[in-house]
Amino acid sequence: MINRLLFIQVALVLIISAAAFYFQGMSGLIGGLYGGAVALLSTLILLRRITQAGRMTGAGSQHGMALLYFGAIQRYVFVLVALAIGLGVINLSAKPLLATFGIAQLAHFVPWLGDK
Repeated sequence: MINRLLFIQVALVLIISAAAFYFQGMSGLIGGLYGGAVALLSTLILLRRITQAGRMTGAGSQHGMALLYFGAIQRYVFVLVALAIGLGVINLSAKPLLATFGIAQLAHFVPWLGDK
């Protein structure tokens, strides 16, 4: 399931970034790839926390839940800071950056990812 999620996210990032390149040129491509990278890194942070919480089953469910909550806060802070840097500091094109980030995040909600 995890490999499939990452594969779908990478495919979406490449498709949306290619479309951004077609419509906005190099600035659209860079913005799209940056937004996609933020989405992929956010997913990797989530996967790391899930793995850590899974290892903590012997230490009690409260500790595992605390790790998951901390991971959620960590992801939100990472995404906010990364998007602020991309939009404010680096001055990347907002539309492809946010579109690619948002569409890549929608891969989490595809129902057939859980098959097998």
